[in-house]
Amino acid sequence: MVRHFAVQGGLSLAGKFVVHKKKLYEEVMEQISKLIESRNYETGDRLPSLQELSEMFGVGKPTLREALSVLGATGALEIRHGSGIFIKRLPLNPRYDLLAQLPEVESQQLLHWLEFRRAIEVEAAGLAARRRSEEDVAAIEEAQKRLEEEVNRGGIGAEWDYQFHYRIALATHNPIFAQPAATTSYILRQYFELSLRQSMAMPWRREVVKTEHNQILESIKRGKAREARRAMLEHINNVEIKVKLLVGPDSPEEKPTVDGKDAS
Repeated sequence: MVRHFAVQGGLSLAGKFVVHKKKLYEEVMEQISKLIESRNYETGDRLPSLQELSEMFGVGKPTLREALSVLGATGALEIRHGSGIFIKRLPLNPRYDLLAQLPEVESQQLLHWLEFRRAIEVEAAGLAARRRSEEDVAAIEEAQKRLEEEVNRGGIGAEWDYQFHYRIALATHNPIFAQPAATTSYILRQYFELSLRQSMAMPWRREVVKTEHNQILESIKRGKAREARRAMLEHINNVEIKVKLLVGPDSPEEKPTVDGKDAS
């Protein structure tokens, strides 16, 4: 007798079938989606509070926050501190069919580079906000403009994404921050291309990246070091969430924070 099992996953480029266990926060994401459908919520509507959702689904707040964090990173929900949880995009859950075809080894390499970037770029953003010149700001703005133009033409924009972050490192006016990006530029450019190639399958993710880049840029322009660090950390954390949706870790890790507080 042949038995059939329900699994999550898909064929990798190496031809292996990757099976991902469904985690508790993923089940909560599904329940949030069903709640929205059953109550006919629309874009812009506010969802019940964190406490109410926790009671509805019978799960703890940490698990609920993880589900909301993922949905926030994908641009489906917006969490406004002090105001509530709002719907930004419907349907809530995007399809990941194309993403499941990315080799797991490449996604694992992305996670390694994200750890490296987080260690360097969060502080670089803060220093850039303090030390940037008008020329630095103009250079960062140019990189962001060129990135948006290339993406709008249907391109990937990896080179200008790299330049956006590299020019922030230059704006620290500390050559040690720029040196890692320069000496590993070939590898970093491959990293940005791979990361953006993932996002090509998710139009909503590209819009989120645009918003995140602009938040980083505006914080640097206004000389707000703390805001710049938080914006950069949120940007990198959200890329990590996207990658982990592909890798399918056994348990979600706690997101790094700024000054001991959740940066999101």
